[in-house]
Amino acid sequence: MGGGGAPAPTALGLLLAALGVAATVVLLTPRRVSILVLMALVPATAVLEAPVLGNHWLLAGLVSLGYLLTGGRWSRFEPLARVALLSFYVFAAFAKLNTGFLDPALSCGPFHLDEALGAVGIAPVDRDGSLGLLSVWVPAAIELAVPVLLLVRRTRRAGVLLAMAFHSALSFDLGQHFYDFTAVLLPLFALFLADGFFERFDAAGRAFGRRGRTVLQAAVVLVGTSVTAANVLPITVGSHAWLSAGTFLWWTPFVALVAWSACPSAPSVRLGWRLGPAAVLVAGLVVVNGLTPYLELKSGFGWHMYSNLVLVDGASNHLVVRRSLPVREGHQDLVTVLASSDPGLAAYVDQEYLLPWPSLRVHARQVPDASLTYERAGATVVVDRIGNSALADPVPWWWPWMPLRSVHATTPATCQDSYLPVL
Repeated sequence: MGGGGAPAPTALGLLLAALGVAATVVLLTPRRVSILVLMALVPATAVLEAPVLGNHWLLAGLVSLGYLLTGGRWSRFEPLARVALLSFYVFAAFAKLNTGFLDPALSCGPFHLDEALGAVGIAPVDRDGSLGLLSVWVPAAIELAVPVLLLVRRTRRAGVLLAMAFHSALSFDLGQHFYDFTAVLLPLFALFLADGFFERFDAAGRAFGRRGRTVLQAAVVLVGTSVTAANVLPITVGSHAWLSAGTFLWWTPFVALVAWSACPSAPSVRLGWRLGPAAVLVAGLVVVNGLTPYLELKSGFGWHMYSNLVLVDGASNHLVVRRSLPVREGHQDLVTVLASSDPGLAAYVDQEYLLPWPSLRVHARQVPDASLTYERAGATVVVDRIGNSALADPVPWWWPWMPLRSVHATTPATCQDSYLPVL
């Protein structure tokens, strides 16, 4: 819309707005119908967000799908959610066993530690020193230990507390805002605790009294509506400040409440692991998604976030999986963007990242009026208008659903801490 008017609403924006409203309603009155509506909206938004989709939201979408398939029956849903979390977490931890993540000079570990320290005015760590090594090995050790601790009955509570403490600490990185990821994981970890956790959590709300609960309900409405509006409306200085810093005003007491509810000693409980057809389906989807980077089907949202894992054209930097098994063409066909009138493609001109040919083709079809100069297989190609070139030809329908992220031009690759415009 011209003339400085508001942009036209999109399907994703409308669904995200509905999701924010539904989540607020569930927090106020957690009834079965409102929960089912919320669970239906989560996978719907994940589908529309793809291919630029966070791992946490894909996990939330699959778990929500499981809730719908089980009809919200807790006895069927609870084992499903546990297995989905464990499957996801095993892949996330396993991905970090690579030469990139375990090298402090390249790893995402010290990068994010420096980012968190810098936000509060503390100097970065010496990557050649003990802190540099700890920032690599401590996260890897914790993530590898958590699934084992959760599976063993005697260590289950310790595993939950360790996982909650670890991810809560990560969530206070002001630069990355991992709290959205932590917000998905905390309730899933809680499913490994005895019922006393939930009873203590509920008791905290009842302890406020009638007037206190009214204040809490008003706060839920205020936070829910403001966060939803800030996410779906055009960004402003105020909404950016609220999302980037103000969010921690409610996130901090929430994490504190979870910790308070989980800390009291409680007997270990025997968990139910009986999986119905819905659980097998969802767990299978989680596992298949975790395998996709090793098969080079896709390298986006494959449960290997911030791991420095590189699997391209059969080559691998993983210490266990020494070679990948490519089952599709295109990942080895890397393009260097030299110039473009499209801001998304132009971002790669000064970046040390190469674009897989399928990713370039998918994005190019979205910007038909843009110009592009690129190098492919040693040849330089100049395109005055993408829409008039072969770049605008149709691509296989599944390419957008199997995104290949950009590849670092140098070896070894450093930490890619965020999505670039074309992945």
